[in-house]
Amino acid sequence: MEFGFANSERTKMATPCNPPCTETETETASYLTAGYCAATGTYSSHHHPLATNAATATSFPDYLFPRLLAFPPDRPAFVDASTGAALSFAGLRARSLGAAAALRGLGLRRGHIALLLAPTSLTFPVVSLGVLAAGAVLSTANPLLTPEEIAAQARDSQPFLVLTTAELAPKLSSLLAAASPPPAVVLIDDLLAGVNDDGHAEEEESFAAAVVGRDDPALLFYSSGTTGRSKGVVSSHGNAIAAAALLQGVWRRDDVYGCVLPMFHMFGFSAFVLGTPAMGATAVLVPGRFSMERLMAAMEEHGVTRLLAVPPMVVQMAKEVAAGEAESSASSAERLRLREVVSSGAPLQREHMARFRSCFPRVSLVQCYGLTETTGIVTMCDLPPLLHDNDGGVESCNNEPSSISIGRLVPSTEARIVDVDSGESLPPNRAGELWIRGPSVMQGYLRSEEATAAALVTPTGALDGGGRWLRTGDLCYVDSGGHIHVVDRIKELIKYKAYQVAPAELEDVLAAHPDISDAAVAPYPDEEAGEIPVACVVRKPGREQLLAQDVLSFVESRVAPYKKVRRVVFVDRIARSPSGKILRPQLKSFVRTCEIMHGGAELQCTTTAALSRRAN
Repeated sequence: MEFGFANSERTKMATPCNPPCTETETETASYLTAGYCAATGTYSSHHHPLATNAATATSFPDYLFPRLLAFPPDRPAFVDASTGAALSFAGLRARSLGAAAALRGLGLRRGHIALLLAPTSLTFPVVSLGVLAAGAVLSTANPLLTPEEIAAQARDSQPFLVLTTAELAPKLSSLLAAASPPPAVVLIDDLLAGVNDDGHAEEEESFAAAVVGRDDPALLFYSSGTTGRSKGVVSSHGNAIAAAALLQGVWRRDDVYGCVLPMFHMFGFSAFVLGTPAMGATAVLVPGRFSMERLMAAMEEHGVTRLLAVPPMVVQMAKEVAAGEAESSASSAERLRLREVVSSGAPLQREHMARFRSCFPRVSLVQCYGLTETTGIVTMCDLPPLLHDNDGGVESCNNEPSSISIGRLVPSTEARIVDVDSGESLPPNRAGELWIRGPSVMQGYLRSEEATAAALVTPTGALDGGGRWLRTGDLCYVDSGGHIHVVDRIKELIKYKAYQVAPAELEDVLAAHPDISDAAVAPYPDEEAGEIPVACVVRKPGREQLLAQDVLSFVESRVAPYKKVRRVVFVDRIARSPSGKILRPQLKSFVRTCEIMHGGAELQCTTTAALSRRAN
């Protein structure tokens, strides 16, 4: 398959502006500490540029596999805390090459897409790297998706084959029924049955490296992007190399990394399939549904020093330790070697930061920011522990728990803050849309030139060296210290836990209900989830018997669990523009005036400023 992305100009880096062209000495000092160049309108990273073998590595396997040979052969790359099984760096390389040979024996070639539908496990990185080493493109799917959602993603990506487990194979029913011809389905256990630590496979004794280049596509992960609809994000081998190298620039090899993240999600994938193997660090997997008790036991047994998590997990850790709900949680917290928790997916609220620090006073709390479109994180901020000075490799943003900065830019990465109305680049302490440029930024969206053009832009008359910038859709500002703060989201997505939920997708589902004449979806604040989707529903005339629970059940049967509508409010109308577009700022404000009623399924509204509620 031809992806049509062969342009690497977007990764060009501007020459730092030093000193900045400013009007006053005060401005000059402020701009310098913020990393801001007034002449180009860009913010630069305070870190040294990346030092990688980028000049010689032609693909991510070409970058990774030589590194794996340099690490002690018996050092574990991955440990499964649920079983105690381990995979060494030498074994990771050998099995990945064996998987690649087996895949090529099945006909997988350069440009083909392999869809991986699987949970986090020791085999996930093996199969992923095997696909890349075979020269193909890896696409992942969330196992929580419904069969219809998986089929819809496959219609867009058109995979050559699907790699999955026996437990998840039934979810491919809709895909196989709709595709003509259907892709081959390969069970992971069958694929790896002949693969061992010598790298051999029953299907093929030797591995023939596929010829791919740095600009060739490597990853196809699906994201709601900045406009709401799910899109295939195409990341190149060069993007993957940069993502791994970025983590090496800010993390330490001698740490033991705890993984409770799904590897099919870009945060988990970039950290544990790309990052920790490349730096030679051990990752301890805690697969399955998040459990504080299992996590604490795994961290204590395996000496985890750095844990990667999402905000709901951080909140639950603090809540359960404070309440003593996890078995021997307080004593376990004291015995842990844990020194840092890295949180990404959504900003942590101030009270959650304070609660966590009081429960884990010896642990640093790090906030990161990244998108699927950036192949991982692009900012990082450290909130030091309460009881001793920060000794990590990440710069502190603020010693107070009130800081909600997402941190400074990682190495070789630049930012702009752009006025949403004028398009003007803004100096420190002024809010606008965050734009990102760097070597890990995607190539574009699959088969969507319009969406790609909207997301990757080149400012008119720019003096920053050229290249395209990624519009994040987040409203941010950079303070005088170069720390980026998220103010709000310009884009429409709802952040439920670490997942992105597109209102437009749920609105399409609601529109199919026979008793609903109109509907819109908005976020509603929730302490644990961050936000939950709320449906504002207009009943058809004579359909007043439609209840909130009916709506919830209808949506639940058609979407993945994390996308479910959690509350319903019945209204007389949906606020729309003359062109028919939903007025989302009004909708969001309206929903925030509502209170939970009727057993938690329905919301009672206290204002009619934006919408009017039908009396029940």
